[in-house]
Amino acid sequence: MRLEQICLHHFRNIESAHLCFSPGVNLLYGANAQGKTNILEALYVCATSRSHKGSKDREMIRMGSDEAHIKLNVKKNGLPYRIDMHLKKSKSK
Repeated sequence: MRLEQICLHHFRNIESAHLCFSPGVNLLYGANAQGKTNILEALYVCATSRSHKGSKDREMIRMGSDEAHIKLNVKKNGLPYRIDMHLKKSKSK
């Protein structure tokens, strides 16, 4: 399976982000507290439907927002797939 892109809205400290990944090695870099680990956590949430931190859904939603959205596009055996994850403060996934 190959990760193609991820779109995040109101996830942790990320208001909005759209990242495209190349087929090779991809590198995330930046200053502290810029959201690098949050991107990795969003990938983990899509793969397992839970956080590696043991966080509740409402803890992964950006402060001041009622919901977060993770959209992931992947390819497996040449076929495209999309995973949409909606996290809401008042409902389960």
